[in-house]
Amino acid sequence: MKAIFKRELRSYFLTLTGYVFFTMFLLLGGFLIYNMNITNGYTSVNNTIKNFINWETFILPILTMRMFAEDRKLKTDQLLLTSPVPVRSIVIAKFFAAFVMVFAALVVVFLCTASFRFFGRINWAEMISSYIGFLLLCGVVLAIGEFMSSLTDSMIVAAFSTYAVLIVTVFLGSRAGVVSGKASEILLWLSPTERFNDFAMGILDPAALVYYISIIVLFIAITIQTTERRRFS
Repeated sequence: MKAIFKRELRSYFLTLTGYVFFTMFLLLGGFLIYNMNITNGYTSVNNTIKNFINWETFILPILTMRMFAEDRKLKTDQLLLTSPVPVRSIVIAKFFAAFVMVFAALVVVFLCTASFRFFGRINWAEMISSYIGFLLLCGVVLAIGEFMSSLTDSMIVAAFSTYAVLIVTVFLGSRAGVVSGKASEILLWLSPTERFNDFAMGILDPAALVYYISIIVLFIAITIQTTERRRFS
């Protein structure tokens, strides 16, 4: 598992994938921070992160689209699937390699926003919980993207199918406002983006934490099962 993790992490920088991801992520983060915080001397990051969430769905599939699709296209997946390494280790290693990429980029953004203390008082609970929520939401996107990548040998198809799933989840949250009662509650419960609101207010809601982690585990488990079937097919 450790060897595969290192291989995957290294591969991001042996191709343009890692550089494109970091460039887009940091440029977008820098633009939002400058436009929404620095120009106004505003220390709260909740609105900045919320806007960031609207864009990160278009950035993260850059990392996930190649996870399995590239190996299948190049036929190198057979080397992995016939190795003595358990499939679950392969899937988990690929996920964490992408997760580390996101974490590293987010650390840079966090260090930038931590400098807001020069503008005034920072609500650290709100800032830290916003970043935790954002990181968990990114984990959900990565897990979904990995699953989509495991279904095809086309990176383009993997990316756009991930976009489709994410757009549907955002749509579910937006439709909650036009229905009432239990239907509204169900739509809000199903939408990962709506769960972020508590984090943005500085609340580490255990239910939201369990929800995000459960979605991540669910999609990783489905990816493992899908890949296992291919191993023995």
